[in-house]
Formats: sequence, structure tokens, C-alpha cells
Amino acid sequence: MADQLPIDGKYGNPDGCTYDPEKASASDSKIIVTPQNVEFHESGCDFLQVLTGSFGRSVVTALCSGEGEEWVSTYLVAPDPDQPDALHFRMQGGDEFEFTVKKCD
Repeated sequence: MADQLPIDGKYGNPDGCTYDPEKASASDSKIIVTPQNVEFHESGCDFLQVLTGSFGRSVVTALCSGEGEEWVSTYLVAPDPDQPDALHFRMQGGDEFEFTVKKCD
């Protein structure tokens, strides 16, 4: 059984929070985070291991797939100090990628 990120509910960027799976198209910038995974426009990552440290920070190892490829990513996840109910994700490694998501209503 995979670990879960210690959050309650769904988080996302503005396009992710308003995303409706019943509609035919989705924004290229959609990001949706649940306790089990993160979903982007054409890829997604299932959380395999979540190590939680002090100050609400976590290290997340995720199995990702998209466009016919699979890879493992490691994210540093931390509360955003400038925005309440927001999380900042920073992918570790040579291909740095960062994003911030807020709790969806």
C-alpha cells in the first residue's frame, strides 16, 4: 500500500480546482493534488513513499507516467509561507520543476 501526503481534500492551481472531468478538454496548465497523487495535463504521479519531517515538510517519492513513458520523481513539499492553505512542490534532481497549489473549495 502506498503512502499518502498528509493533506485533507483536493489542492490545485486555478485550472486544476475548476477542472471538470466530464468536459472534453482540459487546460494545459492543470495541476491537481490529492493525498495519493498529482495530476498534470498529460502526465501524473502516484505517491509511493511520503516521509514527513518538521514544519509540515515532506519528501515524496512518486511513480510518474505520461506520453508513453514512466519515471520516478522525488518532490520536496512544504507549506507556502506567503499563502495560507497552499503547498509548494519542488521536484528534486537535474530537471528542477516547481509549482504551488492551494486547497480547492
